[in-house]
Amino acid sequence: MNLFDLARRQDTNLLLDGEVVASKRSYADGVWRGLAISSGASFRISDIRRFVSFRHFPEQIGWRFSVPPGGRASLRLLSQTNQSVLGEVEFAEGVHPVTMPWPLVPCGAIDLDVSFNCSQSQPLFIGNHRLLSRQWLYDSCTGRGVEIGPGPVPQILPQSDRDVSYLEQMPAEEWNRLYNGGGKYPIRPELWSNYIVGDASELPVPDGSLDFIFGSHVFEHLANPIGHLQRWHAKLKSGGKVAMVVPDLHGTKDSIHHRCSLDSMIDEFRRCIWSAEPAHYSRHLRRSVDDPRLIALMDRGESIHVHYYDNISCQQLLDFAVRELGYVDYVINHTPNHKDFHFLLVR
Repeated sequence: MNLFDLARRQDTNLLLDGEVVASKRSYADGVWRGLAISSGASFRISDIRRFVSFRHFPEQIGWRFSVPPGGRASLRLLSQTNQSVLGEVEFAEGVHPVTMPWPLVPCGAIDLDVSFNCSQSQPLFIGNHRLLSRQWLYDSCTGRGVEIGPGPVPQILPQSDRDVSYLEQMPAEEWNRLYNGGGKYPIRPELWSNYIVGDASELPVPDGSLDFIFGSHVFEHLANPIGHLQRWHAKLKSGGKVAMVVPDLHGTKDSIHHRCSLDSMIDEFRRCIWSAEPAHYSRHLRRSVDDPRLIALMDRGESIHVHYYDNISCQQLLDFAVRELGYVDYVINHTPNHKDFHFLLVR
């Protein structure tokens, strides 16, 4: 669960009482994002077992409490039925990893409540996740490559050892006219000559011509991920790389969904589908396939998360790619509760 993003977007799943704000703090192992909680403040997450990261009753959830001198913090698990305390742990001064005090009896819906009091003015900091840098992934993208779906803001920029094209389903000027009328996105007109028009499943480049294929928050939108990886394999040179930034379902609004299974991806591969089906829309929107809103979104080709990934389901997919599609190895960069993770798959 990504507390930092919940607070930043004022998500209604995070119920605040007092001054609780998104914050960052540096530790020996890097920069952490989380929440700063002033004395007397608290927050609550209702029915935490709705969220997939809590459904298996994990003892460690990747949080750390940094309690200042004179402070005392409490984490309680409460019965949603009568608000009785099912489990509680308290934290005094210092830095403490959070161990969840799960009850060992069935008890239905559980609320999580965190409160803090301090005799001084310093806040409690709850470190929610270590900040992942994408730089290692960018640095791996050298030679001739394609960035898929960058919109007007590419991440892989041309440089002396890199020749990159940007794949969109329409010319950059048209994309900017349709989706950027209010100037929400910064634009780089000097890069518009690098844009090519096409689909991720049909990269308009010769086979064996690419050193890398990069995408950020694109892979989850693709039906038939195995089929895409197979076709990308044909476009890559030997040693070429697929480099992807993928939303982690546990750190995004997808957190109430289950990870998608490898069997479901194999089924799509065998049926050779290349676009989202009614079942995908139904799962994502949590509506029946005959719901008018769902039908309207499908009719206009609304982009949705077709699959939900975490590092586990990604590992299963990449193992399959090595075993069955001709790739040779992969790396996953992941930390709990982050909004996304990164993978590098080598041909």
